[in-house]
Amino acid sequence: MEDKGGVLAKLHEKLCFVKSAEDLCVGDIIYVELDPADGINTKGYPTRLKYIVVSGAKSDRKQIAAVLINSDNDFSESKEWQNEQYLLYEKNYRGILEYDSWLDCFEIKELKVRKIVARNAQKKGRLNSYDLSVMMRKLKDSDFIEEHIKKIYGINDFVLPDEDKVEARL
Repeated sequence: MEDKGGVLAKLHEKLCFVKSAEDLCVGDIIYVELDPADGINTKGYPTRLKYIVVSGAKSDRKQIAAVLINSDNDFSESKEWQNEQYLLYEKNYRGILEYDSWLDCFEIKELKVRKIVARNAQKKGRLNSYDLSVMMRKLKDSDFIEEHIKKIYGINDFVLPDEDKVEARL
């Protein structure tokens, strides 16, 4: 099929790539290239592509808070660390995740929006309402994330849906 005028290409670009802070919402799943300055282990490479989930933003929208999605849950045997990991089932995120993965709610990554945009980050989807609710509850209740970090990124202000209105996890 011919794409006259690049209409399909433009639509794909508009839908998939993060162009500004307005493209980012709490719960969005973003695929982005990160580096050690972002607080991740690049396993010897200069950068590494990672899935992240937006968990908040500063009031000026120049920085976001995000948590990592990891393929493994074997970084620490600490019970406290393990309690902050949350399993995301691949069946609920087909087309995004290739296998069951772990949402790391132990630590928030503070990321500059302009760096996310410059790295051509792609918006891949959103957490379902149940997983979003669990993530935000874990972050709000965490003793490992400093209260001022929760405050400046609006995590404590995030309104969790009523439990009876959240879709049951499949």
